Amino acid sequence: MLRRIRLAIVVAEFNQEITNKMLYTAKSHAKNLNIHVKKICQVPGTFDMPLMVEKLLKNEQIDAIVTL
Repeated sequence: MLRRIRLAIVVAEFNQEITNKMLYTAKSHAKNLNIHVKKICQVPGTFDMPLMVEKLLKNEQIDAIVTL
């Protein structure tokens, strides 16, 4: 039996009106694909994303990362 993919989403707070819609759509799409969104991390802007992604890559409980 296959296990569910464990996903982390990193989303920028900058342009929150837009990124919140993107986050909602990403979560909805993940649910439709039976992907478990294990963690949602908010960062101030896109320049902060690489640091959060690097941290998440070290987490063995995360299989994939999406940045918004």
